[in-house]
Amino acid sequence: MPPPTCTLPLSALESSINTLPNGKPLSPPIKLSECALKELVQYKCNVQKAQKKGMRPSVVCEPVVRLLRRCENGLSVETTAWEGWKAKQPGGDVEGRDGHVQRHWSQ
Repeated sequence: MPPPTCTLPLSALESSINTLPNGKPLSPPIKLSECALKELVQYKCNVQKAQKKGMRPSVVCEPVVRLLRRCENGLSVETTAWEGWKAKQPGGDVEGRDGHVQRHWSQ
């Protein structure tokens, strides 16, 4: 089982990745909006009971899309919820490394 992770508000995500474990600021700071946006599709599968006696149960899978930011220093951060939150902020369109404005969906 993986170690527990802390939950933090979306507004604190960028400042959190820019703080070292000893509390000192990361230099130079990372701007998530400048990191490459990647998409990962995972599947959530559930077993459904057989509809009739003697039949086998079926497995139904649904895609779950996750968004990540991959930074030049190798850091990868899941930003699925952050992307929607960021887009709703004033000036929320995010400019990618290629200079194109990216508009993001929210859940």
